[in-house]
Amino acid sequence: MKKVLLLVAIVCFSVTAKAQENVDVYTADAENLVKIVSESAFTPVIDQFSGMVAEDKKEALIADIKATFPELYSAMAKIYMEEFTHSEIKEILAFYATPIGKKLAEKTGDLSKKGMIAGQAWGMKLQGIIQKYQ
Repeated sequence: MKKVLLLVAIVCFSVTAKAQENVDVYTADAENLVKIVSESAFTPVIDQFSGMVAEDKKEALIADIKATFPELYSAMAKIYMEEFTHSEIKEILAFYATPIGKKLAEKTGDLSKKGMIAGQAWGMKLQGIIQKYQ
């Protein structure tokens, strides 16, 4: 009887360990995806904040900001994991490993910056339209 219980315990432990290993790989893949997608998008933000401090303090500020990235990536990875299966995240990572995927990731910051400018212009236009109806 003790051997059966020991065997059941070992099987349960191995299944739990394997499941944990899969979750850890899933989490690591999701965090990697977030990093790829977000890193260049944060460049304009870092540039904006570093413009607020003296030149001799910029390097330290940037280092402090970048030190917060792992926590942010982890939080964002959880969001991605709610929306995408591990298999889907692997497919997205495969795309970002292609030349066009790398280019997209590299251009994300510029695209975001230009998109915000376009969005602001559109918002101003909408204000004029809305005023017609007030």
